[in-house]
Amino acid sequence: MKVLIQYTQSGKYRDQAWSGFSMRSKGEIQAVTPSYAAQLIEQNKARLVKNEDEQIIFHK
Repeated sequence: MKVLIQYTQSGKYRDQAWSGFSMRSKGEIQAVTPSYAAQLIEQNKARLVKNEDEQIIFHK
């Protein structure tokens, strides 16, 4: 299971320790693991994408 995030800063990111870095632009949306989403949100580099009912959007 993954969650959708929207990047708030452009930069190089990687979801898994064994994966390579990829460039992401501010405003880009991506499905990532919940733990990675938490790290990015804590660092103010991303925010959760929510629906109109303020529920988190999950991606299978």
